[in-house]
Amino acid sequence: MQIQFNIYGLSSIAVVSFILLLSFVSNDFLHNVAMALSPTFELQELINENRDWVQTYGNSNAYLKSSYTDILAVNYVSDGQVLNTTIWLYSGFGNYSSTFNSTDNQSPRKLSYGMLIDADANTKTGYNGADYDFYIESMAGKLSGYLYQLSSTGGYMLIGSKTNFTQSHTESSVGPGYVRLNLDLSSINSPSEYNLLFYSAESIGSDEVRQFTNWVTIPPPNLEISTSPSDISIRQGEEQLIPARIKSTSGFSNDVINITLGGISSFNSKIDDYNIRSGFNSSELHVTIQRNQPPLIKIGVPQQTPVGIYTIPLVVTIREPSMATTTKPTFTAPQGGTIDPKFELSKKFPTVGYLTKPVNLTVTVIPPKGIDDQFKDFWGTYGQFIGIFAGAFVGAFARQMFDRAKRKKENE
Repeated sequence: MQIQFNIYGLSSIAVVSFILLLSFVSNDFLHNVAMALSPTFELQELINENRDWVQTYGNSNAYLKSSYTDILAVNYVSDGQVLNTTIWLYSGFGNYSSTFNSTDNQSPRKLSYGMLIDADANTKTGYNGADYDFYIESMAGKLSGYLYQLSSTGGYMLIGSKTNFTQSHTESSVGPGYVRLNLDLSSINSPSEYNLLFYSAESIGSDEVRQFTNWVTIPPPNLEISTSPSDISIRQGEEQLIPARIKSTSGFSNDVINITLGGISSFNSKIDDYNIRSGFNSSELHVTIQRNQPPLIKIGVPQQTPVGIYTIPLVVTIREPSMATTTKPTFTAPQGGTIDPKFELSKKFPTVGYLTKPVNLTVTVIPPKGIDDQFKDFWGTYGQFIGIFAGAFVGAFARQMFDRAKRKKENE
């Protein structure tokens, strides 16, 4: 199998790639792994909302919590064989040597970037659901990469590593730095479903702080919209308020924080006007987002809009909360073993991220009301009152006629 570790700034020209080749004992096993593919998905982006460091080990965070471990966002994509990940950081590595080769009490500073992998989408296996820990670390100008398998017992086993490669960090003059992690999915048995949590860590001696994203689901979830009524029909010349509910197919959240009209023409680009991108014509339907949570959408149909079925493209962002967990300390990298209980691995930390996806809302435009429809609406509104009034009138008239006939008979 092949595991790659890349780390560089935005303006770097030289790219250092580390490739770890591990041989298998059985050729049949190699063939079986090669035949198995994990899900293929397009480039995804996770915005890290919870950009706070947590003290994972030790008691001091002095000289820690730098912008070099401040995660802004994560991009990830897979062809089913390799998971390609880019962790975007607040700061690049221009002054890395002078800043991070400094020591505190003769202890070297270490930076680590990685991902926890829930390879079977089962929170009861692995350590607090994490079956693997894949990360790179940078210390004293050297880079090393590790892939560990984790156990619910607190044990861990080294699957593969590549250590002590020199990496020159160049100045990132145009934006934040980034770290790339490329994982050969066959090294974790090519799971058909899995979850990922990305993190950065910074440590001096036995003191360590980390920053976590939320867990993300692979295959990436979609968003679903339901409305009341479920079938939306609006007459020409009328408008309607549509209550809606939007949730993730992962089942994690329905906390909608933003809804916009428009579409994404290419990844990481601005949201474009759907008048151009999807054929949706705003002159045919007037759509206004009245409220994000719970969603309320106002749709107006001009008199001249042709009768037919229309698809309104929306871009929705929901908030996805989850819980991060620590595994082995990044300053400990043996071949395997069991974590010292003093490290208190049972700690969990709340995390939050954003999921942005397109959602389509279908509307049927129907003709304006005819005379028959107007009569039905009128009768539906006033028919009962008219019936009661008419019944009372008929009853009173009949009573009057009965009394008149009775008096006439008595007079005779």
